[in-house]
Amino acid sequence: MKKALCWLVRIGCWAYLSALGGWLILYLLTGESLVVLAMLNYLAVYLFFPLLLVLVGAVICSSRSLGSGFAAGAFVFAWFWGALFVPRLDPSQPENPTLTVMTYNVLAWHTHTQPILETIRAEDPDIVLIQELNWTLARQLEEQLGEIYPYQLLEPEDDPRGIGTISKHPIRLTGERLPGDWVGGPQVMALDWNGEQVTLVNFHMWPTTGVRPLSGVERSIRLRKTEARLLAQVVNSAETAIVGGDANCTSLSTAYRILTGELSDAYREAGFGLGHTFPGSDIPESDRPHIGGWYVPQWLARIDYVFHTKDWETLSAHVARFDGVSDHRGVVAVLQRKEGTSGD
Repeated sequence: MKKALCWLVRIGCWAYLSALGGWLILYLLTGESLVVLAMLNYLAVYLFFPLLLVLVGAVICSSRSLGSGFAAGAFVFAWFWGALFVPRLDPSQPENPTLTVMTYNVLAWHTHTQPILETIRAEDPDIVLIQELNWTLARQLEEQLGEIYPYQLLEPEDDPRGIGTISKHPIRLTGERLPGDWVGGPQVMALDWNGEQVTLVNFHMWPTTGVRPLSGVERSIRLRKTEARLLAQVVNSAETAIVGGDANCTSLSTAYRILTGELSDAYREAGFGLGHTFPGSDIPESDRPHIGGWYVPQWLARIDYVFHTKDWETLSAHVARFDGVSDHRGVVAVLQRKEGTSGD
């Protein structure tokens, strides 16, 4: 009986490992050029969860080959996401002044402003980069948070195009407008901080909405690549920069690789865990996907980011608390200039 069971276990495990290996080869060879694969890459981390069953099968059936298959799969998982599970030591007292930056997609289709204001107060960042800013929230930011954040550059719309930045430190728009089909912005700003000027960018990249037609998915991928290159150009012309927003893509995307070719991902640098930020909320106005009458599970992917140039280091980074209304969670990063890079 056990022999027959182990035979079935081996067949099932090797079928899974073969499929996982096939995905890896296609990803390495094609990236996002295959649209169906590009969609799968959004949830690719979940392809590795059945590895635990392979480990159980290897133990039950005393199979070295399955053990080797598990080890190979675990190595690939660690290659892509292992850095997110390295325990972080408690940061020592900062040697230089710190700057806390939060990116926060607040969802345009509602007027539940108090949970959002409470979340900002609780996180208490120096700067908040806001996407999907509507007129109701914009007025509340001015009225209720104006004393805490006296510098506000708000461009509200009653749809996802709204964008805005609030800051405890002086900020101004540079007047630079980036071309392309962005959802919102980008806002390219100059931040006066600690005696120097920092380029600050708030962006909202084009989303992939639905899977049909596939030509629409392909177009959204192409647009995000273009937008990532435009952001990289802004960074290249800046002495120092912080860039944050809703990228609508995961770390396996080409757009992410373009950005991290020039910038550091603050959460990957100092966060812990997968750090998934989307989708949340089950209010009727939410964009959280649903199949039939059932919402998909919450927090499936990490698509919200704080990036910075290499002259900064991230002391800590975390996903903000869930406000209960937005379909995103914010990302908060505490940054410090590296020694010898300050303009002072």
